[in-house]
This record gives sequence, C-alpha cells and structure tokens, in this order.
Amino acid sequence: MLSNTLLKKCIYSLILLITTIALPAYGQNNISTQPSSDSDNSSFDEVSIDRDYESIPLYSDQEFSIATGYDFSSGKFNLPINTNISYIPYSFKYNKGKWSLRASSGYISFAGPRNIVTADDGVPLLTDITLTPNERTHSSRKSGFGDIYLGATYSLENPFNDDLYFDLTARVKIPTANEKVGLGTGKLDYTLKADVAYVIGSFIPYASIGYRIVGKTIAYDLQNTFFASVGLTYYMTADTSVGISYDYRESTTPNFENPKEILAYLDVQIDDNWGINLYSVTGLSSTTTDYGLGAQLRYKF
Repeated sequence: MLSNTLLKKCIYSLILLITTIALPAYGQNNISTQPSSDSDNSSFDEVSIDRDYESIPLYSDQEFSIATGYDFSSGKFNLPINTNISYIPYSFKYNKGKWSLRASSGYISFAGPRNIVTADDGVPLLTDITLTPNERTHSSRKSGFGDIYLGATYSLENPFNDDLYFDLTARVKIPTANEKVGLGTGKLDYTLKADVAYVIGSFIPYASIGYRIVGKTIAYDLQNTFFASVGLTYYMTADTSVGISYDYRESTTPNFENPKEILAYLDVQIDDNWGINLYSVTGLSSTTTDYGLGAQLRYKF
C-alpha cells in the first residue's frame, strides 16, 4: 500500500500543476481614445496607466468539468456463479490549450469469488488464485472506494493542417483501494497511450494503442500489457453523437485469455454546461464481463 506521505505528495503535485497551468497571464490593452504625443511618452504615472490600459487574459481556452454516473456489469468468468459489479465513478477534468489534466476515482460494490478483484476504473481482473470446489460457487460482497487515477493528455500539433488529430496520454494509478478485500492490487500502475482521430464530414474514425506497467504483488502473478482499440463516431447533430468501438488488451494474468469487448454509446450535449453519455458493453472472452450498462452525467464550467 502506498504510504500516506507519498500519496499526499502525489496529490499536492497534481494540485500545484493544475494551479500553475490555470493561472491566467495578463497583458495590456490600449483603450485610450486620445491621441498620444512625444511628451506623453516621456513619463508615466499610475493615473495614466489606469486610464489608458486594462489587463486582459492572454489565454481564454480553458475549461473545467466534473462527471459522475453509474456502471453495472455482470459475468461468469468460467465459473458457475455471476460476478456483479456496481461502480459509481467521479472525475475532475481541466483543459487548457493543448493540455488536459484529469483526476478520477469511484465507489465499488461487487459480489464475486475471491479470485476476482477490481482494477482499472472498476473493471474486473481475473487472477490466478486457485479456488476450491466450494469457493467456485461462493460469492462474497466487497465494497469501498477504488484507486485514484491521475492523468495528463497533450494534443500534438498536426504538421499537415488537416482534420487529423493526435493525443498522447500518461496516467498513474495511486493504490488507495483496499487490496485486502479485493478492491485493487495495492500497487502503483503506469499507463502510456497514443490516440489518433480523423474527421470525415460527420464521421470520426479513431484508434488508440497503449502500454500498461503493472505493479507486482505476491498475492498473484501479474504482467505488463499492451492494449488497443478502434472505433467510429457519427455526429447526428452538432450536439448528439453515437459510436461503437472494439477494445482489445493483453491479459494482466499470464496464460489467460486476452480480454476483448465491444462498446456502443450515445452522447448528448444537453446545453452549454450539461451533457450525458449512455453506453453498453458486450464481452467477447471469458476474462471479461458478459455485459455492462452505464450512464455518465457531466457538467462543464
């Protein structure tokens, strides 16, 4: 488990980074309507500065948003009983220029065998713990707050000046979840991801690829993994879009089937501030949930 001192340093560093980027820079805007002369430029005082100039922000492309919702998923994982997971996520996101900073976590409640723990944003992780015949049919309830995720995304400059977009994202998992009851692994994880999207009229095909460095634990065997996804978004209107994606990732547990899923969603920007996202997930392998449903409500300032 991460020490309280290190956790505080990580959180304070994020706050300092956001505060530093968020601080507006100011310049001067000449609002005087009176003609100037050489004699006027020879000296300045506070009265002339207040009269002729005003402070204006040099950066206005800032946005802060918060989001929460509810996610439910269920799957058997090659066992006689279902593992049902409820997850209430919450996130805070700050955009400024080409940078985007995000902090997220959530509350987890799930019932399942002891070889299943929750990992990335409440997603189930099938471990290599050997179950007895009795344990294969026994489900226990586990609940509590999950891990904290801190991420930063940078949008690269497009050298072709067309509708092609590139993003690079780095994220760290702070292991604040209680690993003793199966709400996390209790170790730091690091993720690097690259995204690309291209605008073709009302359609946006996109793809991503990434690599996750997993903290090792003596409780079960884990390995670093690649992951990737491809998808397509269609804008029915300027504020309403639908999309579908295929997600693939290497199994975090060695020698297990690689998880594969299909996700479909509807996103609506209700007004200038409120937006909602509805989605469903279908698992295509024994190491993913059979199905999942969710909704997220967001508010941007």
